[in-house]
Amino acid sequence: MKKKTIAMAAMVMIRGGVSAAEVSTYLGGDFGSSRLELNHQSETATSFGATIGYRFNDYLAIELKAQRLGNWTLDGMNYRAGALKASVLGILPISQHAHLFGRIGYGRNTLEASAASSKSSLSRSQLLVGAGISYQFNPQWSARLELNHQGDQPISYSLGQARATVSQYSLGLNYSI
Repeated sequence: MKKKTIAMAAMVMIRGGVSAAEVSTYLGGDFGSSRLELNHQSETATSFGATIGYRFNDYLAIELKAQRLGNWTLDGMNYRAGALKASVLGILPISQHAHLFGRIGYGRNTLEASAASSKSSLSRSQLLVGAGISYQFNPQWSARLELNHQGDQPISYSLGQARATVSQYSLGLNYSI
């Protein structure tokens, strides 16, 4: 028994204090509410997405995420937005099961606008930020609540310029594989 304990302690020291249960690849899904702000008006829509991530230790993870941010109607125009994101998560354990996290990364946002006779689309890559809290139910399942700022998109149209801002609240579920 002592040899097994010593061997496990040596492995933990070699890996930098990280237990095998903490390092994992995970898949996730989320749904939530996204808000589009345009010309001092705003509207909310339902959003959803899928995530693949890798957690290195108690404090650091990376994620790739694809999201449909929503469909909105403002000023007689229909808007649809989506995002592909790569980000790093800084994680702060606040209890054995609960963790605060901050997200910083790079996203490719797409915003499509259409009216009766015209349609336009723009894509822009930019910095993204977010924060949230997660709860680990067991070694495989965790849930998270998160707020993300998807960035600002300048829009040019026949009447001038506008700036679209998309923010998102989401609730997600992750499964470690």
